[in-house]
Amino acid sequence: MKALTSERPGFQDWIQAARLKFLPQGVMPVVIAGTLAFSEGTFNVANFIVAFSAAAAVQIGLTMFNDTLDYVYGTDCKPIDAKNPFSGGSGVFTCGLIKPRQSLMVIFGLYLFALMCAIYMALDMGWGVMWIAIIGATISILYSAKPLRLAYHGLGELVMLLGYGPVLTAWGYFVHTGMVSWDVLLIGVIPGLCMWTMILINEIPDYEEDRAAGKRNLTYRLGPKNAKNLFIISLVVLYAYILALVFSGVMPPLSAIALGGIPLAVMAVRIAHRYYDDPIKVAMANKLMVIIYSVTTATVAIGMLT
Repeated sequence: MKALTSERPGFQDWIQAARLKFLPQGVMPVVIAGTLAFSEGTFNVANFIVAFSAAAAVQIGLTMFNDTLDYVYGTDCKPIDAKNPFSGGSGVFTCGLIKPRQSLMVIFGLYLFALMCAIYMALDMGWGVMWIAIIGATISILYSAKPLRLAYHGLGELVMLLGYGPVLTAWGYFVHTGMVSWDVLLIGVIPGLCMWTMILINEIPDYEEDRAAGKRNLTYRLGPKNAKNLFIISLVVLYAYILALVFSGVMPPLSAIALGGIPLAVMAVRIAHRYYDDPIKVAMANKLMVIIYSVTTATVAIGMLT
């Protein structure tokens, strides 16, 4: 561990702060949208690369931004060796590896890069790209930042469902086509539901810290046991929704391979049900949900190619 007086964070410190295991949540909606555009013959390679890069930058920036504000607000106080590795913050602040002002400078750079990417695509595909990007950026900032701090008032889970679901998927599709359809929005609900479900299980280990800091998220309001039950229900809804889109013709039949994640979901449910009141032992359920997100969104994207 570095001394608390360290002034120059190293490369590994920034990798720890970026929490790259959560990167798929920021880019997979763009991938799903890209494969849908490819299947329709409207795929734009350059815009896909730029959109993917911008989405990755925003995801890393948002992760660091939430981490920074949770530390500043007193929500995240545990050292890294006392944390569930899939919930709470990265531990870079509590361990003195990075200072908040250093983090904010990097976050500003990441968001500025994303803005430049959005402007580039707006000049190519129209300013609708920028308006959708503004909606997404506003959601990501107000999730933790004052004055709204949506995550602290029981609205964070819902806005993340929308922002990392239909909004980001619509943006990822618009950069290819210059338009958005209802089918795109409906398909975009899938990564949104995955995000909602992941947030629920990740909030459970942080219940005591969040309660002490007054972070009134859904788990705070429901209690860990009921939040665990909502997590289970959300997984059921996720796979039922995928089936509904396949049977209704919104998604091609091959997209049903996304149901291959169900065994992982069953494992996550069993662990969450048994260990929801143990922040460390429930970590395997958190890890499985990260895998479920990637498996589900990747298989949906593959299904779009038919």
